[in-house]
Amino acid sequence: MLMKLLRSAFRPGAHADTLVNRSLALRKEGRLHDAEQLLRDAAGKFPEDAVVATNLGVVLLEQDRAEDGVGWLQRALVCDPRCAPAHFNLANILRGSGQREQAIEHYRAAIAADSAFGYAREELLNCLLEVCDWDGADCVADELRATIEREPAAQWMRYVSPLTALYLGLAPAQVKAISMHHAAECARGIAPLQRAGADAAHDVENPARLRIGYWSRDLRDHAVGHLLANVFSLHDRARFEIYAFSYGADDASGYRKTIAAGVDRFIDAHAMTDDELAVAIAAAGIHVLVDLAGHTTGNRMPVLARRPAPVQAHYLGFAATTGAEYIDYFISDRMATPPSMADAFSEKLAYVAHCFMLSDGTDALHVAADATTVACPQFAPDAVVFCNFNNGSRIARDDFAAWMEILRGVPGSVLWLQGATPLAVGYLRSAAQRCGVEPGRIIFAQRVPTKREHLARLHRADLMLDTISWHNAHSTASDALWACVPLLTVPGKHFANRVAASLATAAGLAELVRPDRSDYVQTALRLGRNRAELGALKRQLLARSVPFFDTQMRVRDLEAAYLGMWKDHLDRARIAAG
Repeated sequence: MLMKLLRSAFRPGAHADTLVNRSLALRKEGRLHDAEQLLRDAAGKFPEDAVVATNLGVVLLEQDRAEDGVGWLQRALVCDPRCAPAHFNLANILRGSGQREQAIEHYRAAIAADSAFGYAREELLNCLLEVCDWDGADCVADELRATIEREPAAQWMRYVSPLTALYLGLAPAQVKAISMHHAAECARGIAPLQRAGADAAHDVENPARLRIGYWSRDLRDHAVGHLLANVFSLHDRARFEIYAFSYGADDASGYRKTIAAGVDRFIDAHAMTDDELAVAIAAAGIHVLVDLAGHTTGNRMPVLARRPAPVQAHYLGFAATTGAEYIDYFISDRMATPPSMADAFSEKLAYVAHCFMLSDGTDALHVAADATTVACPQFAPDAVVFCNFNNGSRIARDDFAAWMEILRGVPGSVLWLQGATPLAVGYLRSAAQRCGVEPGRIIFAQRVPTKREHLARLHRADLMLDTISWHNAHSTASDALWACVPLLTVPGKHFANRVAASLATAAGLAELVRPDRSDYVQTALRLGRNRAELGALKRQLLARSVPFFDTQMRVRDLEAAYLGMWKDHLDRARIAAG
């Protein structure tokens, strides 16, 4: 997102254009420190130039120096109150810090200053969804759909992300085309590395270990880090050598330390340029490089475009195809991604035997015992607690209406949601009232210090009601299952809204994967009125006797997929060699 802004902030013909243009080239190479120094020199020479100040602010933000970056964005707005990129980036920072009401104002200011600045309209949509302002989001979504119908694809694809395309209801072929556009932009002007050694040095029968490289910004206190923290250590070291390339800032969290201790080599790549990173991956002789980011914020897809490993796969981090010709496989399972969906992916689908989403259950080992000591909202002892801990952007109007129908049909029940900003709380409680539900029956969780405490309190919930419109629960659904909370869902038509069905099935809850919204509501009503059945489902999960909870077995499933990818690579190489 910020890289797009850096380019958009440049206005050809400005008197500082040469320095700004050089900084853009440095940024593209991953040389953020050099770009910063160049822009500081430019700011000294052109102190009233909003473009220079905006670009400097962005470069600082991308180095995780938020306070300095915000200062330069504010300076840009003093120079030019109608600088759309400065408004946009400031909105991103405000939104990231939870100040979404102010963020919405700055997104709207960016659009007012430059109606052609499409990135602001997309992020305004996302921000409105996060606070559950469905009326506002509908208006912006309609504007985006009208733009898509009116403009050539090469124009609008620049500022519509694949996940936004899913929300807008675009066809799978369009979503794939959007991903391919963004992936191609990441690879523009980049030539693959000339690798040596890895391609021919290993065979599946060879006793040498296959080198797997995990590649991520989020090997830290983040959903990806939470899922995988103790998973890396479970790989079979007789057959695999595990590397982790972390290009995110060191948050000094226990998750990062656990991950670093669980791999054979942990490479802190935060300060490396894209060229340096690609060379480091190639020099390590990585056979299969596993991308955990896709088109998420802060990704470094240009490194993957350099082809530092002979086999490159995407796993876990992004809920759609990457569209990248330089990513060979998308790792999934047949429930989350049936073979009939293969045309929606540029990658070859690599299937694991059970649920694709590995998760670390360490924090949930004693969830039932912990639940007696961890403070949680004072629900009435006989209250049926429905829950959903998804980000507000995944709660569609139709989902919430279904939840209110369920609350009306189960007297004394409550809906427990993730903590939210005052703006989101206001919208949701007003929506509940319009649906004939007392707003006080919507309970918002307070943040707790550790994941273990969260899972312990979550154990009090009776049933998780999944978001079933455009995007399921993913890691939050995994959390619920580890906390022994049954998961009710409906599979959709995209990977993003089929993941919960995969999780529920692997957890032995196939009967809670319902065919449609009406059946979903009726099932929730039946269970909400039958505490004995709910209790039996919770005890079934607590027994941990199904594939979802057998992390070791599912690591073996993933390893089998890696071996299959490598065998395919060797077979293709032999055919190419004649």
